[in-house]
Amino acid sequence: MADKRLLYFTAQRITIYAWKGNELTLEQGFASGEEGVSAFGAYVSEHPDSLYYVLADLVEEDFAQESIPAVRGKDRKALLGRKIAQRYRDTSLALVLSLGIAEAGGRREEKVLFASFTNTQLLQAWLTVLRSREARLVGVYSLPLITPLVGARIHFKSPSYLMVSVAEGGLRQTYVENGQVRFSRLGRADQSDPRALAETCAAESSRIQQYLVNLRLIQRNAGPLDVIMLAPRKDKMHYDVACRATATLQFHVLELDETTRAAGLKKAPDGTTAEALFLHILAGAQPRQQFASDDLRHYYHLWRARLATAAAGAAAFVFCVLLSLFKLIDVYHTSERTKLDRQQEAVAAQQYARMQLTFPKTPTESDKLKIIVKNYQLLSGQTNSPEPLFAQISNALAGSPQIELERIDWTASTTRPADTTRVPSTAAAGTTPGGLVQTAQIAGRINIGQTNDYRAITLIVDQFVEGLRKQPGIEVLSRRLPFDITAEKSLSGDIGTKQSVEVPRFTVVIAQKSGL
Repeated sequence: MADKRLLYFTAQRITIYAWKGNELTLEQGFASGEEGVSAFGAYVSEHPDSLYYVLADLVEEDFAQESIPAVRGKDRKALLGRKIAQRYRDTSLALVLSLGIAEAGGRREEKVLFASFTNTQLLQAWLTVLRSREARLVGVYSLPLITPLVGARIHFKSPSYLMVSVAEGGLRQTYVENGQVRFSRLGRADQSDPRALAETCAAESSRIQQYLVNLRLIQRNAGPLDVIMLAPRKDKMHYDVACRATATLQFHVLELDETTRAAGLKKAPDGTTAEALFLHILAGAQPRQQFASDDLRHYYHLWRARLATAAAGAAAFVFCVLLSLFKLIDVYHTSERTKLDRQQEAVAAQQYARMQLTFPKTPTESDKLKIIVKNYQLLSGQTNSPEPLFAQISNALAGSPQIELERIDWTASTTRPADTTRVPSTAAAGTTPGGLVQTAQIAGRINIGQTNDYRAITLIVDQFVEGLRKQPGIEVLSRRLPFDITAEKSLSGDIGTKQSVEVPRFTVVIAQKSGL
C-alpha cells in the first residue's frame, strides 16, 4: 500500500504530514516563496510513490448558491461548465455541490453550491511542482469540505449546525445543513491570549448567525442555531465561560483532544491544533468531492489503473490456481478410483480362475465351446416349428372324414422341392428369397367301400386338396393318386367286375413360407 502524505496549505506555508496506522507524523514544512517551492520539489522527488492529499485552509475561498434547471447528462455538464466559467477565472480548482431538487413556479430546479478559490495563484505554484514531478495527487480539499465528515464522525445528531475551530490557518466557521456545506468563513485568530480567543469565537458565532439569516440560509424563527465549539483541553474553561447559550445560539463545547481520539487518531504531533483532526478525517475517508481537475490528478488515475490491472491479474492468477487445484484433486480421485477398479478386477479374475478349476472337464476347448454355443443360439433363433402347419392340415382334414393320414414328412429349407408336378406361377423351383420354406409330404389312405370307384376316390382327394388351398399361405405342389389318369396312359383296373381288396393310398406335397 502506498504511503499517504497530507499537505496542509495556509497563506504563509505548507506543512507535510505522514499518515499511517491512524497516526499523524510531522515530516517537513516549507515557507511560501521560490526557495520553499524549490525545496518542496526536491522533497516530492524523494517520495515518488506516495499518495498526496492537499488540504487548503485559505481566506480566498468563495461559496455561492444558485438555482439551475433540473437537467441531466451532457446538458447539465455543459450548463455547469458555463456557470463556472462565468464566475471564476481559473476553472481548474472549482467544485459544484448539489443541494437537491425542488419545485419552483411549476418547474423543477436544482440548487447547487459553487465553490472555488478566488486567488488560485497561492496554490498553483505548489500544484505545478506536483504535476511536473508526476506525483500521485489524490485531490485538493478544503476544511469546509471535511467539516460534514467531522460532524458525522463525532455523531452529532442535529441536521444543521455551525462548527467553529481554531487551526494554524486561523478561526474557521463552517455552516452545515443536511450533511452539505452551505457557507464557510476564515478569520484571524490570536492564539497568544486563550481568554480573548474564546470570547472572539463566541462573538463571531453570533455575527455569523446574523449573516446566515440575512442570506436566508437560516429562518428567523428557526430557533437557536447549534454551534460546535472545538476547544483545546488547556483552554476549555475559557470557552465554557465565554460560550453561553442565547436565544439564537446553542453552544456545544467539545474538548479537541478528546474529540480527536474519539475520531480514531491515535497520535498527533505536538503543537498541532484543529488541523490534526481534519487531516486525519481526510486521510481515512478520502471524500469524492474535491477541487482538482483530472489533469492535475492524471498520474493518480494512472496509478489506480495499474493497480486495478495488477489486481485483475492477481485475481485471474488465483482463479487459475484454484481451478488447477480442483482439476488436480479431480485427477487424483479419478486415479484412486481407477486403481481401486483395477484391484477389484484382479480379485474378480482370481476368483473366476479358482471357480474354473472346480468346473468339470469338457471334451473340447473352451474357445470352441463358445463358438458352438453361439452357433446353437443362432440356429435356435432360426428354428421353425411345424405345429402351425400341422394345424392347417388338420383344418383341411375336417372336411374329408374318409381320409386317414399315415405319415407327414416335414422339412424347412431355403429351396423348394425340384420334383413337383405343379409349380405356382409366382415362384420357380429353386431358391426362395425372403426366408425359409416349410414343405410337408402328406401320405394317407382313403376309407371307402368300393376301392375300385376311381371317380369317388378322385373326388375325395380333390376335396382334401381344395381344403389345403384354402388355408392361408399354403401352396399345393403336387398330388399323387392310387391310379394314373394322365392322357398318355390308359386307366387300368377292374371296374365293376371284381372287388379290390387293396386300400387306395395317395400323396400330397404342400409348401408354406415361414412366418405366414
